[in-house]
Amino acid sequence: MKSVLSIQSHVSHGYVGGRAAIFPLQCQGWEVDSINTVNFSNHTGYGSVRGSSINEADLVDIFKGLNNIQVSYDAIITGYIPNASLIAVTNENIKSLKLNNDNLLYLLDPVMGDQGFLYVDESCVDEYKKILEDRLVDIITPNQFELELLVGFKVKNESDLNLAINHLHSKFNIKYVVISSLTDINKSSEDLIYCAISTMGEEKIQIFSIPVINSYFTGVGDLFSALLLDKLYNSFRCHESKSPSLSKAVSQVLTIMSKTLSLTHKLGIESYCKDKNLTNSNGDMPVSKVNDDVMKYFELKIIQSKDFFAYDGIGEFKPEYL
Repeated sequence: MKSVLSIQSHVSHGYVGGRAAIFPLQCQGWEVDSINTVNFSNHTGYGSVRGSSINEADLVDIFKGLNNIQVSYDAIITGYIPNASLIAVTNENIKSLKLNNDNLLYLLDPVMGDQGFLYVDESCVDEYKKILEDRLVDIITPNQFELELLVGFKVKNESDLNLAINHLHSKFNIKYVVISSLTDINKSSEDLIYCAISTMGEEKIQIFSIPVINSYFTGVGDLFSALLLDKLYNSFRCHESKSPSLSKAVSQVLTIMSKTLSLTHKLGIESYCKDKNLTNSNGDMPVSKVNDDVMKYFELKIIQSKDFFAYDGIGEFKPEYL
């Protein structure tokens, strides 16, 4: 059975971090070991959150324990890690795992912030750069803001995007680059967001256009990265080619994400309107501003979407070339 070590956040209520990633991976046959970088009551979007981060000593001990029983993995996925010292410990241990297994697939989601807002300490940016300098990352999935932090310049247009992605390939030897969400490029539209992908050695960057769903979602990036790991790994294992199609994998993932988010939106509105004795026949958001009372209805419907995760078609999203 294929196995993965998931290193990311945990919440008791809702679906972000590991809660958004582990069940979909298990549904697709992964044996998932997890390290919780934080144990929170809920995600921070609620405005109130209780819990704590793992401390450095405990994280070191967990890795030592796994090493003592000689656990091995086919893949590693990392997400939210709240401070630089924990990022450093994680990186050192992943280096050891990679050195012992040349075929270990490492997906790094450098969770630092979004839309110009950092939600980790600034020291985390430099620590992630150190990870990249070790040239061990196989797949990276930053959003636009995180990409800018890693390369050190703004991505305002397609030319900037090309420079930034080539920087990740050439300087850090990252084979698969996936920019999970872009808005501020030449193609910008209020009704669309974009996903840019590139495989090392291929000349052209591909861009997927994704219709915006007027709703409120959290944990989207965590689910996206988990699904991408699964689809790409399956491509390797099935020997579709020496270099599996990143474009096909991303189109599959975007198709699953579209179905999951549409279902989350639909069920969220139905539940909210039922509880509030409201009528909403057009499927629009029932309120203009999301608050704590509304947010709980729009947690990702991970369980209800389980049948989507096995999708293995060619994908409903077609890329354009940059």
